[in-house]
Amino acid sequence: MKIIIHRGTDQIGGCVTEIESNGYKVFIDFGEQLPGADKKELSGIEGLTCGDVSKSALFITHYHGDHIGSISNVASDLSIYAGKTAIEIFNCFESRLSHIPDPSEAEKHKKIVERLKTIKIVEALQRIKIGGITVTPLFVDHSAFDAFMFIVEADGKRILHTGDFRGHGFKSKGFMKALKKYVKNIDYIISEGSNIQHLNVTMQTEQELQKNFETQFRKNKYNFVFVSSTNIDRIFALYHASERTKRCFICDNYQAKIMKIVSKNHKQYTPFYDIDYDQTTNPAGRFFDLKRRAQSPFSFIGNLEPYLERHGFCMLIRSNDVFKPLLDEYAKSEETKIYYSMWNGYLDKEKEAFNELLYNFFEPYNLEHKHTSGHADIETLNAVFETVNPACGIIPIHTEAPEKFQRLFKGQTVILLKDGEIFRV
Repeated sequence: MKIIIHRGTDQIGGCVTEIESNGYKVFIDFGEQLPGADKKELSGIEGLTCGDVSKSALFITHYHGDHIGSISNVASDLSIYAGKTAIEIFNCFESRLSHIPDPSEAEKHKKIVERLKTIKIVEALQRIKIGGITVTPLFVDHSAFDAFMFIVEADGKRILHTGDFRGHGFKSKGFMKALKKYVKNIDYIISEGSNIQHLNVTMQTEQELQKNFETQFRKNKYNFVFVSSTNIDRIFALYHASERTKRCFICDNYQAKIMKIVSKNHKQYTPFYDIDYDQTTNPAGRFFDLKRRAQSPFSFIGNLEPYLERHGFCMLIRSNDVFKPLLDEYAKSEETKIYYSMWNGYLDKEKEAFNELLYNFFEPYNLEHKHTSGHADIETLNAVFETVNPACGIIPIHTEAPEKFQRLFKGQTVILLKDGEIFRV
């Protein structure tokens, strides 16, 4: 059995992991590199992008572009596995991107949409055989919905690939219990370490962030929130915060479509995903799905505007000019607050990921940053390593500082690999 990290031993995003046994291969994630990252182009990978793929399979941990964004480059007959809701969300997202003006970008996203049609659905605890390799997915909490970590077994060895995860989200409560129940006798952990450089930082929980939004919604009548359209739990938390503060909840038709996908698939498990779409109910539960004509800006028309003036609202926005007229109009009011609920590195000119278009969009407004990470802090990483207690060691990926694993987790054996290096288990 051997492990190859084709990309990701010293960077966040764009990771590709291969686990091979007796000619059979399991690949985990194949995404695009993050904006601003030094590009590390991959040559052909046997069993993934070229050669015989009859003994290979690709497993996707979650739908973020840095984990799934390169799937159109894999061999056309390669088996790809991912979660049902994750694929539906990503398909909705990619279908929208396929209409962007840049022809080359549009073509790339159209190819991804076509590849999505062939993906096989995988469920938590389902054991999938790829030759002599067995892969078992386990749910994890992340800023992407329907995310997995994978247990990979072969040749008497068990490897845990964490994917991206955290311990401070809405679904994190039972995370350690699930590890103790299902993740046993692990030899190696291949672990993300996105926040490894944030020492002595305990992440704000999503529950705490939701309560913070509730406080603000009570103080401010008109609330605009810029948040990733696929940060599902954050969006549902904003919906419930609006409901509890008797504010109306507003989003566009595209965002509502994504929310309805999640609600349809998961409301039977928890009321958190059960949303009242009936627009004739009481104001506390009012959900407004805005539509517009062609590229015309969004506006509150008819009886909607006076209704919202009475009750106030929380509106989800994106950095699209069709939201500008409403922002410009309401920004003049002292009762208005505009929140930025994403990583602030995109607005920081000193960061490699600085997004000038995003910065220019929000430059006229007074923003309040309200966000928490989708990745584990040091305390959570340590708790996972101590609970799983791998017999042979930890292999860091998805981090810019893998060497810090050795300094921080001294009770564990840390194995530092280079991109493309073959590690025999």
